[in-house]
Amino acid sequence: MSLLIVIAAIIAAMLLLWASARSATTIAVLEITKGKVAVTRGGIAPRVLGDIEDVVTRPKVSHATVRITRSRGRAEIELKGELSKDQRQRLRNVIGNVPLQKLVRKR
Repeated sequence: MSLLIVIAAIIAAMLLLWASARSATTIAVLEITKGKVAVTRGGIAPRVLGDIEDVVTRPKVSHATVRITRSRGRAEIELKGELSKDQRQRLRNVIGNVPLQKLVRKR
């Protein structure tokens, strides 16, 4: 029984470590609802945010989540939700064309 407790504690610690590492690399999380973009975590440069809003309003996206992360010195994007193939590519282009230091909103 004590072996199960030790294994459960190790798994819990690994999950916490994974969650903390993922949080540290996240630049921003955006929630899109009915074509409107809300920054729910982190920050992003206003110009880039405007470009993202242009992509999700034509055609209007009913719901999606965009996570922008830092990976090996560049930005990567994770997309979930109701985005067309074209919109997914356009969002990758918007994020990929901006240097990492210009992507992050200065506080």
